[in-house]
Amino acid sequence: MVLLGITGDLVRKKILHALFSLYTKGMLPDMFHVYGFARRDYTDDSIREYLRHIMVEKKFDHEDRWEEFLNMFHYVQGTFNDDSAYANLAERIGLVEDTWSYCSNKLFYLAVPPKHYETIVQNLSLSHLTKPCSEKEGFTRVILEKPFGSDYHTAFELDRLLGELLKEEQIYRVDHYLGKETVRNILAFRFGNSFFAPNWSHKHIECIEVNMFEKIDVQDRVEFYDAIGAFRDFGKNHMMQLFALFSMEAPASLHADEIRRRRADVFECLCCLTQEESVQKSRRGQYKGYRDQEGVADDSDTETYFEVATTMEAGLLKGVPVHFRHGKALESNIKEIKITFKRSASMDLFGKREDLIDDRLYQNVLHYHIHPDESIKMRFYVKQPGHVDVLDRQNFGFSYDETYGRGAGIEAYEQLLMDIIEGDQTLFVSTDEILKQWQFVEPLLKAWEGGKPELFMYEKGTMPEFLE
Repeated sequence: MVLLGITGDLVRKKILHALFSLYTKGMLPDMFHVYGFARRDYTDDSIREYLRHIMVEKKFDHEDRWEEFLNMFHYVQGTFNDDSAYANLAERIGLVEDTWSYCSNKLFYLAVPPKHYETIVQNLSLSHLTKPCSEKEGFTRVILEKPFGSDYHTAFELDRLLGELLKEEQIYRVDHYLGKETVRNILAFRFGNSFFAPNWSHKHIECIEVNMFEKIDVQDRVEFYDAIGAFRDFGKNHMMQLFALFSMEAPASLHADEIRRRRADVFECLCCLTQEESVQKSRRGQYKGYRDQEGVADDSDTETYFEVATTMEAGLLKGVPVHFRHGKALESNIKEIKITFKRSASMDLFGKREDLIDDRLYQNVLHYHIHPDESIKMRFYVKQPGHVDVLDRQNFGFSYDETYGRGAGIEAYEQLLMDIIEGDQTLFVSTDEILKQWQFVEPLLKAWEGGKPELFMYEKGTMPEFLE
């Protein structure tokens, strides 16, 4: 594995721990080496010491195995646009292959800001590092993190370049939400329970809401966040992928190509808002104090909150309203998909409770919680005790922590790294998905960039009113 940007935040916060966890479980290949690539003046010994400090800081367990783990790491110094640095990297990998008398499989993980992707991919190709030894020996894979482009054009050009230099099966586009335990459970929950299938359509579902609310503000991500905003950061990626898993039709198999095709089909069915419709069907806000942070302009119109209301134009859920909501510095801290089912006429058999004025309270509602409460809750109705037949609302519930124990799930990056090694692309985003997502997103963003609807300000720790 070549970690380009080994001294960056992604390695520090996610990748190093995921690799160590796989190592302690004996799930890494026997002959496994990691080559860090960055501009800092490190050696093999000093990069290992740098990584050791991270392990101490993050309180990694199994300290008796640290030394052996760190000995797998090596370092090549260079900048991303330096041809000679890639030549040095190729030489060092070649020396290892000569020692092993094997052609190595290679994983190139671009743990760097997206602005460097094109330069790195081109240089990897020019140096022949991404070229397999033969059709039967030595696969190579390139891993990139979201966001994939800043609009449809840049996403298209990036994918065009990747397509010229690599095959689709070599490209792994990471949206780490797809690796979360609760997200990976969605397909099992939907298609492993037979009573859902006949009710999962526009005939029975009234609306779908994807709500991603966070109490934290943008924290130390100001520079990155201010350049792209909440929708590009969260809506375009995590939220649309979650929605696709809840809205896709049943796949013919669990093969990666089939799952990714079904997810892409969902984005094609979403109604794209015109710039005029965006004014009525979307909102964008910014928490007070955002502009006071260092690096943010006094007149920044970057949204920290958004809501988008649309519908499904075709498919299984044709005509069903869809709401995407996300924000920073809010009063609630919840990430969920909420499915509201239509009120059944048979419920009229039981009359109405005088204390429940809103008919919507007589509807079954599914709350699928991604974080922090990893659980599934279903609102249902029972007869209230007494002489009269009156419905009373209750909840079925399932909690991962209560059932399997806290921390029983696999961390997202651990699962993603394992799938990359094994060559399973199910949890990675395809070209088709990316471009179809941008086709939905771009008209909305153009309306916002034109100042419509106007940005509203909200107090930290509050919750803006939702669109009707």
